[in-house]
Amino acid sequence: MIVSREHRFVFVEAPFTGSTAISKELLEQYGCEEVLHKHAHLREFLNVATPEEREYKVAIGVRHPLDQIVSFHAKLKTNHKGAFEDPARFEENGGWVSAANRAQFQFVKNSGGDFSAYLKRYYLSRGVRVSQYLWGRSAYDHLIRFERIDESFAEFLGAVGLEAKRSLPVANPTAGRDRDFLAAYPEELRAEVRAAFGPLIEDWGYELPADWGGEVPRSTRISYTLKNVIGRLATQVFHLTPRHYTRLRAKLSTG
Repeated sequence: MIVSREHRFVFVEAPFTGSTAISKELLEQYGCEEVLHKHAHLREFLNVATPEEREYKVAIGVRHPLDQIVSFHAKLKTNHKGAFEDPARFEENGGWVSAANRAQFQFVKNSGGDFSAYLKRYYLSRGVRVSQYLWGRSAYDHLIRFERIDESFAEFLGAVGLEAKRSLPVANPTAGRDRDFLAAYPEELRAEVRAAFGPLIEDWGYELPADWGGEVPRSTRISYTLKNVIGRLATQVFHLTPRHYTRLRAKLSTG
């Protein structure tokens, strides 16, 4: 997580949204500092923030959810920078690679990198999808969109009283992925993808092609709303974060 006490803002490094490039630029060019850990949830910051810091403006990177999945699958398939087999990168050792990430890596490796198998196993089998980083959209003052990252980052800087010094340098690119991420989704699964991801995609200002299975079912929208309400309560009232869920899942899987 990145903080500027001079300009009174926080940047939340949501995974796979260009956060590495943005964080590096904020640290090197704008006098910001790193706190907590990479991909820290906003609630983790609020749990330790002073009353003054809780009033800071908050920015977060966002990206089309289906593009995020394709990007992460490519990282798993190529063992991005060796991260999924490097104990120094593991969450329990202070890194970002969770036990769940490692299980996904092994699945992709065993399935020969088959995207459809990965999609069905880890996404379509789990009902309507929400985002632990993005629920409670009102908590964020600025969305830095991956699809137009330079322009969006410059807009954010202007809003907090800074001027962009240059275009964002590329950092941590994902190798081996097709830039046309929608093409990765097989036709026979597109109706299921729309049902599982439709509300999340719409909520964050994205869309799907019209021929991907028609309208999102009403039941899916209701389930999405309920999951977000529960998620907000868990973070705002009980102060739970994605790391709490990761540790709970690890305990259950070994229990």
